[in-house]
Amino acid sequence: MKREKLKAFREKQHLTQESMAKTLDITVIHYKSIEYGYRNPSFELLKKMKKIFPTLNVDKIFLT
Repeated sequence: MKREKLKAFREKQHLTQESMAKTLDITVIHYKSIEYGYRNPSFELLKKMKKIFPTLNVDKIFLT
């Protein structure tokens, strides 16, 4: 299941999948797998996302 809310957040920040992956210090493949719903982010990655993007509501994106 594709995570449309994560994609919308990324686009609102004017970031590509590649730049989002670079910002989070993960591979593009890893980021795409998370955005497309093939993988779930680790707890450490969730904490990093929240620290870098304080307005990101990880609960709304990953728990709904």
